[in-house]
Amino acid sequence: MKIEFFQTMNYHGPLDIDSWPAPPRACESDWVKTTYAHSLDECAAALEAGFDSLNFAEHHYSPKQLTPNPVVLAALAGQRFNDAQIGVFGTDLPLNNPVRIAEEYSMLDNLLDGRLRIAMLRGTPNEYLTYGSNPWESRERYEEGTLLVQACFVEPEPFGWEGRYYRYRNIAVWPRRVQDPHPRILISGNSKDGAIFAGKHGFDLGFSYMAPEKCAVHADVYRETARENGWEPTADNIQYRHFMYVGATDADVAEARPAFEGKGLLSLFAGATPDTMLTMMQIGAALGGVPKHVKIDPGTAPRLVPAPAFYGSPDTVNAQIAEAFTVLGMGRLEISVGGVIPLAHDTMLSTLKLIGEEVIPVAHEEAW
Repeated sequence: MKIEFFQTMNYHGPLDIDSWPAPPRACESDWVKTTYAHSLDECAAALEAGFDSLNFAEHHYSPKQLTPNPVVLAALAGQRFNDAQIGVFGTDLPLNNPVRIAEEYSMLDNLLDGRLRIAMLRGTPNEYLTYGSNPWESRERYEEGTLLVQACFVEPEPFGWEGRYYRYRNIAVWPRRVQDPHPRILISGNSKDGAIFAGKHGFDLGFSYMAPEKCAVHADVYRETARENGWEPTADNIQYRHFMYVGATDADVAEARPAFEGKGLLSLFAGATPDTMLTMMQIGAALGGVPKHVKIDPGTAPRLVPAPAFYGSPDTVNAQIAEAFTVLGMGRLEISVGGVIPLAHDTMLSTLKLIGEEVIPVAHEEAW
């Protein structure tokens, strides 16, 4: 199994606010410089510890994830770490121009000399409060946009596109990507529709924070759909993302856990107004296929982190990974070290070192 490092680049400076969206007045440029410098040093520590990839994702308006354009960060990391595999997992495609995204990824694949993997995602509910994207169009716009990005990669001649959501008379992406036919594309499997779409078109499948048992149901749909379309996914085609914190003993982790776990992904939106939270719940329902006219009861909203993370001593975490693999059969485990609330830089470095010494070798060697 490969172990990948998901670097969210949490703002390292002091904050006197706790809200979403966060007011720009609270952002200090010196602390932004420190954040990026520390985050890249953590990437270096992750590679030294034996992680197989450095991964970044697109998020907006939050000090907890300073990555509005992960392509820029991926290019910077790829130039500094010239042997590292780089993943952008991923682009919130319904918020972007797919042709522009294809151009950026083609350029990035050249800068990285073919070390790039990418994901096309729909984005979390809060992202739809940024650029005014319509969440009720999200699924169809996303699938069409993904196929358009793929076409931009592989079409050898200028071409036109006449779809439902995207229309272009002339498309001719330069530079041509390095990888043939294109960088591997990952699709979120958190929904059954995503699993079917990935299986039908030969894409990788990724899961985020869901319980492995729930992921396994969609993974079976993915494998069956792939077979119906003439190909067989391997474990390497399936990726699972979650939080991890490893301490010397389970007691050490239990003592430290409240400091970094917070309230799970809900911590991203702490301080948001009730109206904003209600709107995000409505958007989340829309992304899940609930019609526009259906009113959402906030009391019925599901938890944003339904699955326990990988927390404990090395032996405990190794057992947790083995159990998840037995259920899901993933070949790639992407971890965010700590939780939504960032670890102190020194703690992050020491935790990465311990993971490299006690967890990664087991994951690399064990077949379970």
